[in-house]
Amino acid sequence: MQIGLTMEIIYYLLVGILVGFIVWFLMIQREKKVLLEAQMESSLKLAAAEEKERAREDSLKQYESAMKDSFTLLAQSAFEEAVAKADAEKENAFSSATESLSKSLSEYTKNIEKIEKDSIDRGARLEKTIEAVGELGLKLSDETSNLTRALKADSQAQGAWGELVLENLLQSLGFQKERDYSTQTTFTQADGTRPRTDFIVELPDNRQIIIDSKVSLTAWERYVNAEQDSDMESALKDHCQSIRNHAKDLASKNYHTLEGINTVEFVLMYVPLESAFSAAMKLHPDLYMEFATSNHVRIVTGSTIVTTLLLIKELWKREAQTKNQARLIEESGKLHDQIVRFLDSFQKIGHELNQATEAYHLAMERLVEGRGNVLKRTDNLKQLGAKVTKEISKNLLQEANQHHESASDSNDSG
Repeated sequence: MQIGLTMEIIYYLLVGILVGFIVWFLMIQREKKVLLEAQMESSLKLAAAEEKERAREDSLKQYESAMKDSFTLLAQSAFEEAVAKADAEKENAFSSATESLSKSLSEYTKNIEKIEKDSIDRGARLEKTIEAVGELGLKLSDETSNLTRALKADSQAQGAWGELVLENLLQSLGFQKERDYSTQTTFTQADGTRPRTDFIVELPDNRQIIIDSKVSLTAWERYVNAEQDSDMESALKDHCQSIRNHAKDLASKNYHTLEGINTVEFVLMYVPLESAFSAAMKLHPDLYMEFATSNHVRIVTGSTIVTTLLLIKELWKREAQTKNQARLIEESGKLHDQIVRFLDSFQKIGHELNQATEAYHLAMERLVEGRGNVLKRTDNLKQLGAKVTKEISKNLLQEANQHHESASDSNDSG
């Protein structure tokens, strides 16, 4: 009985131990399951966090790439603008140089045409003037003959008439008062004297020539009206002496040494009545040379004064031509220098254009060459959903894709 009870107790103890072990085992397993689930949940959370971090890093990389590509595009745009600006500046410089050169050529041509025209006009005017010299001399002779009788008794009136004839002659040949000649000019000398000249005619190189009118009509009128040979001979001698006295008086004034004037070494004594001087020269052939050699006086009549004045005008025309030629030489030098400057600018423009072209091609190569080049990556931004308002040129994209594919094939084959 006791043995059976003992066995029953042992049985129940064993059952209790077994049940306890099972319960403990199940509890252990449950705790492991809970711990495993917790670990799995932590692992999932960690994986999710890592995925999120990777996504964030990818996003940052894409953003960085987009920023880099945008910066590249901006740099390209700035470069293109700089090239365009440089081209515009070169075009402006080229236009300025060509305009300046064209202006210089135009002025050069005008100067040549002006010199040719002046030369032709001068020749025509000189020919017409020479043709008129004879007529003018005859006219002066007629006028002086008609006035001889009226002026024979008044020497002052004779002098005024001679000055009037000379001034009319100057003006008829184109001389302008106060520009080409002056009358009744007084010079104050160091010794206190105040000589006065009848006419001063301007010459080139700031030189002058003095002309003094001397009229001898009293003895000449007696000679013309004399009926006896003896009276004619006496009147002609008196007439010659009158001319000689005028010449001596003029020589004594030493006009060629006047202070305040740069005159030539002689003075012209103008005798309006040519026939009167011709008659005196027949009686005394050395009358002209008597005063021309040592007394600084040259006697001129109607025809010779016209020739002298024409020569003076020709000197002025040659002076103007010389100045034009000097100006032409100066303009030619300026034109030469302008052409040299133009060529220098032109060469500089060509050099800078070559540099700009090389820089452009280098920049384009950097944009389109290589795997994942800038243009390819930039176009990918649009494919990824970037909002764009402008499209990259199809030709550039095609070239960029070709370089990208070529680089990819090379890497794959390697």
